Amino acid sequence: MSEPTSQTPKSRVAQAANLFDLRRIIGGVFVLYGVLLTVLGLLDSQEEIDKAAGVNINLWAGLGMLAFGLLMITWALTRPLSEELAEGEDPASAAPPVGVDAAALASHQRGGRPGAHDERPAGPGDARPE
Repeated sequence: MSEPTSQTPKSRVAQAANLFDLRRIIGGVFVLYGVLLTVLGLLDSQEEIDKAAGVNINLWAGLGMLAFGLLMITWALTRPLSEELAEGEDPASAAPPVGVDAAALASHQRGGRPGAHDERPAGPGDARPE
């Protein structure tokens, strides 16, 4: 009998992140269609090639899709998403956002346009309709 493996929540999250990594999914679809088109291109008749101006387009498109799919899968396997998620969890490495203009942001939240400021402060006679 095998013992049940106890996995920490972080390792389960890492496995799920790697399983549903879009690079793997997209790579797999491109490899599948690439193989299909490559085989189809190898079996094309001269009549089919002549229809495409003498270019075996199925073969070339299939090889291109196969290469792209293998590149995506290689990228996903060499840089797993779980490692990138672990790197992003370090709060010391998180840099503050750059390029945010606090005054423009506050003006936008008030409903005004950035740079438009009242000439005088609001007084008791300035009633706002509610």
